[in-house]
Amino acid sequence: MRQLNKKLRKEIQRFNLEELIEKIMYNSFSKDSKNRREPFENWFDKKEKLIPNLICECNGQYGETKIDWRRHGNSSPFRNFRDFLSERDDFRNVKDCEIFDSRINTLGTYRRMQSPGEITLYIDNIQVFFWSIICEMICHKKYIFTREKIEELAKLCILKTLYHELFHHFIDVQSRFMKDFHLDNYIDEALAVACSRHMVGFEAQGNQAFVSDFLELAYSYKLPGYCDWIEYKSDEQFLLKLSEYITILKPLSILGQEVTPITESMLYSIFENPNIDFRIQT
Repeated sequence: MRQLNKKLRKEIQRFNLEELIEKIMYNSFSKDSKNRREPFENWFDKKEKLIPNLICECNGQYGETKIDWRRHGNSSPFRNFRDFLSERDDFRNVKDCEIFDSRINTLGTYRRMQSPGEITLYIDNIQVFFWSIICEMICHKKYIFTREKIEELAKLCILKTLYHELFHHFIDVQSRFMKDFHLDNYIDEALAVACSRHMVGFEAQGNQAFVSDFLELAYSYKLPGYCDWIEYKSDEQFLLKLSEYITILKPLSILGQEVTPITESMLYSIFENPNIDFRIQT
């Protein structure tokens, strides 16, 4: 898959990415918000390094946060990133979801187009997801994080969910045009995760170990369907499966057309002009 172009980057900025990073990192909600937020103050020392013992509990099998989420106005019922990646109710027989990925333990949802479609990011869940991974890395990888590194990872964490839901929007658009298309939730989620991982990889600044380790944990899905994304880790595997899924592989192959560049162009054309509403929900 190709590098992001300026138009797509501009579209991402429309989602107030910097504001979302501030919310994830510093709990920087307005004081007149529904639940008064207590910001994360003094978590970094004078050298801009994160102070681990303020937020992390390293006893036990996994690293855990010491954060009192309720005190900070976070209403998520979950406390660990694994809560969002583990097994939940089977949805193989759901034929036509109005909302993809609509379970409570979710980071984002996509509502199918009713002029237009709608993406929602659940900021409380993303915040818990993000900081619990940071604690895992501190406790078991012995990372020392700077403010700059934390900000980079917070950005990637938000984009992880955004790209996942944008992929659902792409499939929604294609389903309106491809008469032979049949929604398969397992394939849909596997490809959404794979697409997200490819796109976030382009956004990462260099091939740094702390980024790779963060993404390894963030994409360690155990859910049916979602966990199958590893079958599409390469660009070629992803684009070929996507071409097959949206039912253009066979007819274009018969005509002697090279399929994957066409599929890639279709995907990027929707990402660049998504025609969706965007919401943040706590």
